[in-house]
Amino acid sequence: MSMPERVRLSLGTAIRLGLSKGKDDPYFTTAFFMTYHPSKCDANCAFCPQARESTSSADRLSRISWPDYRLHDVLAAWPKAPVFHRACIQSLVYEEVVNDVVGLARSIRGLTDIPLSLAIHPVARHEMVRLKEAGITTIGIALDAGNPEIFDEIKGIARGSGYHWDSHLNGLRSALEVFGQGNVTTHLIIGLGETEREAADFIFRMYDMGITVGLFAFTPIRGTKLENHPPPEIEVYRRIQVLRHLVHRGLLRKEDVSFDGEGRIQFEETREEVLRSIKTGLPFRVSGCKGCNRPYYNERPSGTMYNYPRPLRPDEVEEALNQMGLAR
Repeated sequence: MSMPERVRLSLGTAIRLGLSKGKDDPYFTTAFFMTYHPSKCDANCAFCPQARESTSSADRLSRISWPDYRLHDVLAAWPKAPVFHRACIQSLVYEEVVNDVVGLARSIRGLTDIPLSLAIHPVARHEMVRLKEAGITTIGIALDAGNPEIFDEIKGIARGSGYHWDSHLNGLRSALEVFGQGNVTTHLIIGLGETEREAADFIFRMYDMGITVGLFAFTPIRGTKLENHPPPEIEVYRRIQVLRHLVHRGLLRKEDVSFDGEGRIQFEETREEVLRSIKTGLPFRVSGCKGCNRPYYNERPSGTMYNYPRPLRPDEVEEALNQMGLAR
């Protein structure tokens, strides 16, 4: 299997590798790669700059810039860079993408044995086996939407896409068979029209299946179908973050969660556990694959921090308490 000639890097990764100029972030410990394709993604997700109908720049994914480089130059720069703790490959949808990911994964494996994650659309089970044999340790298949109706609207039928809720779920089940529980993730984007109850039900369902959930706050990007759609209210996002964190740690059962008259998540039965978790700041960190600390996918450095890529300061923990109405 030959390796692809070019690859995209997140700007932070390019800076760490010395391939681009900018301020290096000491908390940035994941190397982010994206498959290179001269055209945009064959999928057409309403929120994504890479969607085939998007007029956003082709070097964007969420808010992040992804310049492209010769893969040979990236591999040559790797040994001179600060140590990365993990690597993650983001893949577009096009005919030869699995071959490109296999070649890229084997190239990375020639340099390091750190955990290697992959975000990809549902592919056949035998292709997943190929990906695992190439060195992928964790696979993510993003549902993004909290229910089938929203999925169809932002990723599926309404977008002229071949994506279907059930086929994504089947892809996740196949991934569990190949990679095993604890090594399969999905994404949930908050702010696409789901209720807090629907978000909670989604999170419980995924964890019952053995699938880890990474939370994202919807981010409007110019040139996408949803460029004028607002981001979620921070207090809503905080409640869902805390719920996900407690479920992830096995500290919250579905029957322990209730909802008030306006549909907001209530933690009365586990209030002390909630307060202890919040005070650690851990619920508000980047979630998803173990060790992921992607910075500023959902926010500007000077704006509201939905997902912190680093430990929170005491004043930031206090702010999160205030945002949830749980000030001490």
